[in-house]
Amino acid sequence: MRGRDTYGVSKNFVNSVHGEIGCINCHKGTNVSDKDKAHKGMVKDPSEKDGSGVCGECHDGIAASYKNSMHYKLNGILDIVGTITKPHKMGDTLLPAAWGLDCANCHASCGSCHVAWPAVAEGGLLNRHEFMKTPPMDKTCYACHGSRFAGEYMGKLGATADVHYEKGQMGCVDCHKAAELHKTEPKGVNRYYAVKTVRCTQCHPDAAKPGRSKIAMHNAHKAGTIACAVCHANKYFNCANCHVSLDIKQPGKIKVIFPSDPLFTFKIGRNIDRGPNNPYEYNLVRHTPMKKDSLASFRYFQAVLKGAPGPKDLVSNYDALPTWNSASVHSIQLDTPQNRSCNACHGHKELFLTKDDLVPGDPAANLKVIVKKIPAKLKR
Repeated sequence: MRGRDTYGVSKNFVNSVHGEIGCINCHKGTNVSDKDKAHKGMVKDPSEKDGSGVCGECHDGIAASYKNSMHYKLNGILDIVGTITKPHKMGDTLLPAAWGLDCANCHASCGSCHVAWPAVAEGGLLNRHEFMKTPPMDKTCYACHGSRFAGEYMGKLGATADVHYEKGQMGCVDCHKAAELHKTEPKGVNRYYAVKTVRCTQCHPDAAKPGRSKIAMHNAHKAGTIACAVCHANKYFNCANCHVSLDIKQPGKIKVIFPSDPLFTFKIGRNIDRGPNNPYEYNLVRHTPMKKDSLASFRYFQAVLKGAPGPKDLVSNYDALPTWNSASVHSIQLDTPQNRSCNACHGHKELFLTKDDLVPGDPAANLKVIVKKIPAKLKR
């Protein structure tokens, strides 16, 4: 490609290592001047297959692990859906179709982080086909993680922005390194909070020395008792419920609808997912937008689309998992309402998830998360 014949791509790309490879080596098609013939057999995203596609020819180490990563396979969501719908097989329901219509849009190929916007954001090149070694978080990360994390981090949801964004001007990859994003670690782990990532104490080593810290408040609790965010996060975005339905107003077109009631909460709960990378006894919890009848409409649409109704009780194993789950809150500040003094937290029942917060129809597993004994106020 020379002069003006760059076909809408950046000159920086043309002169780069990737630009020297040539269009058809990745996108296929035919190198002829006729547009229709040139685009015959063209592959829009050559990195889609197994999450890496042609990228794996040069980046084989990353590609080998990425094909099983959470960002590509969405293992966490699959694990949850598979658990609460047992003993039903997903293949016997409309779940695979709904997955393809909506959930799968958030999976990321190499290209949907390093070259283009993710599919859920309607795609489009980030900067005229330039390859971004560090994905721009506002165009890539936020496209999938924008409803909660991005809004909290930038201060668009909740009480404040996150100090790391507000004062530190830190991007997602400052904490979430490429090695974490490109693979699932340890092998077989399906839940994000078991993945090895940067810990607060790596940048704030004084906080890792209970009893010996220069900060008196850090000496008040034993190591592994409370997660850092319990003291340093502000109110965060939450959801009450979510009744999923399918809109089939137009023949051949199906839309997945996720209505929900947004709210802001701050709830400390018991951590039932403790492990080496999530060791705390108490952490912040967020309500999963799920009810037992959330997928009830699938039964009736299955009768229309497949000729026979689906299972009467698709979410048959609803009680197996809590709907109050560990929360990675991105609204961190040095000073927060609950850390102004010991008694700003102790004795304040409203800060803790208790049985009174549960509503009829909540899964039995939520009882494992509630705090049964609220820490009493301290005598001065």
